[in-house]
Amino acid sequence: MTQNVYKDLLEVMTKRGGPYAGLDIPEFYALVEALFTPEEAAMNNVLLRKPAGAEDIAGRISRDVNEVTGILERMADKGLCTVFQSHGAPLYQGTPFMPGIFEFQFISGGETEHEKRIAELVHAYKKAYESAKGADKISYPATRVIPVARTIKAGNVIHTYHQVMTYIEKYDSIGVGTCYCRQAARLRGEDIHGMPLEVCMWFGDMAEHIIQRLGGRRITKQEAKDILDRCEEAGLLHMSRNTTEDIEFLCN
Repeated sequence: MTQNVYKDLLEVMTKRGGPYAGLDIPEFYALVEALFTPEEAAMNNVLLRKPAGAEDIAGRISRDVNEVTGILERMADKGLCTVFQSHGAPLYQGTPFMPGIFEFQFISGGETEHEKRIAELVHAYKKAYESAKGADKISYPATRVIPVARTIKAGNVIHTYHQVMTYIEKYDSIGVGTCYCRQAARLRGEDIHGMPLEVCMWFGDMAEHIIQRLGGRRITKQEAKDILDRCEEAGLLHMSRNTTEDIEFLCN
């Protein structure tokens, strides 16, 4: 029974897409068994990409709504699903590995043994995935480069510093969290060469999610601008998702 739920999770994560979507290799199962309990894996498998309330989800799977709510709340606090508020009620959404679950594990900047283990397992899975499948071929870039005060030649959409400031001014909710890439590398004992860690910014509903659930920190518009300037001084590139006109996160 337990094996079946992780087999089903493989199919679900494969369909959700994104970089490093599900692949039937041992490293996948080692990772998801560390991330999800069997009960959480089963709940993940019925979540859709369209947000839904606990009552709707419970109705679809014929389970008690209080029981379903408890599982979903635990998953949200572990970064295994995304939660949005609609008229004061939470809506739960299935999340891919990237962007999503992988990053959510490290936003708080924690250094527990569990987080160190997840960092190792994610790294092992990504290496095995690339070895078995090769690097994903991207027909449309998932990210766009946002340079500050200089032009960068790249195959992504490029924005100016002033356009980024427009995004910052637009949102009342802005959160910052620890860089997934550098934090995971640091937990594995790798040298990150003094690069800043608390630099990943989130906006709007996603900012509220990472602040309330995942250990992110609420910041002002001025703090967001200061972070951008520090990242520029460190020589970091500023990236956002390339699938929407607005941005919900900024990766440095």
